Amino acid sequence: KMLSPSRPAQKSLGEEDSSGSDAGSDVGLEPETDRFGFIVTNGSTAGSVGPPPELVRQREAKWINIIGQWDRILLKKTSKVKVQCQKGIPASLRAKCWPLLCGATDKMKLNENLYQSMDSQPALQSWVDVIERDLDRQFPFHEMFLSKDGHGQRGLFRVLKAYTQYQPEEGYCQAQGPVAAVLLMNMPAEEAFWCLVQISEQYLPGYYSSLLEGVLFDAAMLTWVLKRTCPAAHKHLQHHGVEPLMFATDWLMCLFTRHLPFNTLLRVWDLFFCYGVRVLLQVAVVLVRRVLGRAEQRKQCQGQMETLERLRGVREQVQEEDDAFIAEVCSVQLSARDLEKQTEKELEKWRKDRPSSTFDPRGRCQGYRMAWARSRQSEEERDRKERQKGNLSVPLARSASTLSLSPSLLHKRWRKGGKVNTGEWEGGGRVVRHLSMGAKEDWKSLTELNFKKVQGVQEEEDVVSEEHKKQSEPKLTGQTEQKELLEEPKKIQNIPTEQVEETVV
Repeated sequence: KMLSPSRPAQKSLGEEDSSGSDAGSDVGLEPETDRFGFIVTNGSTAGSVGPPPELVRQREAKWINIIGQWDRILLKKTSKVKVQCQKGIPASLRAKCWPLLCGATDKMKLNENLYQSMDSQPALQSWVDVIERDLDRQFPFHEMFLSKDGHGQRGLFRVLKAYTQYQPEEGYCQAQGPVAAVLLMNMPAEEAFWCLVQISEQYLPGYYSSLLEGVLFDAAMLTWVLKRTCPAAHKHLQHHGVEPLMFATDWLMCLFTRHLPFNTLLRVWDLFFCYGVRVLLQVAVVLVRRVLGRAEQRKQCQGQMETLERLRGVREQVQEEDDAFIAEVCSVQLSARDLEKQTEKELEKWRKDRPSSTFDPRGRCQGYRMAWARSRQSEEERDRKERQKGNLSVPLARSASTLSLSPSLLHKRWRKGGKVNTGEWEGGGRVVRHLSMGAKEDWKSLTELNFKKVQGVQEEEDVVSEEHKKQSEPKLTGQTEQKELLEEPKKIQNIPTEQVEETVV
């Protein structure tokens, strides 16, 4: 009931900005808070100490560099983004990085002013009462959500109300409340809304629908992951009849918002936006290990009720140890390829058991690279439609391999024979051409792009195979014709790809 989509009802709320603090709205003195905005009780120092300032500045500089050349970095076979996500995104930049990683930034650009339009419309009467009833349940000890009439709860209402307008058939699910609240703690309302859209539609489709098909499917996936990575704990769960749905539903749907220290939660979300759903499965494995990993722990859980009680109280097993916890998550052996293969197997079982179901998790977003590819596809499709309408102000779309490159860099890559679209010349010679130079074959291929191809884009494997460490470019033939085309023909050089060793597998 807590996690199933709620039933409709009515009312409306005012519209306010979603930044700042509500501390002191109802009382004269502002309560003491930690660096995340949570009220400090009983002299607790949890969350009061952050990373050294020098380290924070270094990481901020690296992320600012990544943000500044985002498209160019995505064109490379590089692990720079993953490595920095594992180290943790600086708090000052999460408002920029999370939307960028999940594709919310591009989604917001493609739907300019849509959030403002929905925000200005009257609230859907069928959902308002249910949303309002849940508002004060989200992080009641955080300064943003202290007051019922404060900006935090009003901003949360606006984001959740807008989602019911954006997806009227799906509506509101109570598990979206804490997810949206964490987003609002880190960014303005519009960015939070589009991040919620990307999570619900791209990263975790089916999680917040009426049938909760995405959660049911991933609970089955978690059974397989537990059997593979911690067989002793899996055997204990089977012996006592404990299924993942009994304890992990809240973990997965709320993205661990209620079960991890806040700084650890933010670090987990950094990885989630980077890698997708497999991070949720890896975190679930770590939590099960913390509760049932040792023989003496399993002996203390003599039955189903004792086991479930320990698993539901897992928060006690995770202290303020974000670096150690993230390292443990990254050590869980679960690659994108493993997940893809098992998804196919589970989907076969799913369709046998539910022949009428149309749920298909294979198209869900597996991380930032797929989110970026889909954004590029959406932009090209929009531009193509605009040109068909006769809007000549829309520039010709470049192919994916030339996005974000300046004309001088395009020419440089053309001279070097970079990996782009090619055309055959009479006499057997080949010359590299870009779409922006008018290649008809390129234009045809772009107009016939199939969105399914973008859905099939897979995040590159974490351990880069030897064959990808060197990229050999196609050799040119027909030297005579090339001498006529290029005054100073040069032998095409291999373009080394920046590669960083990763720890997530």
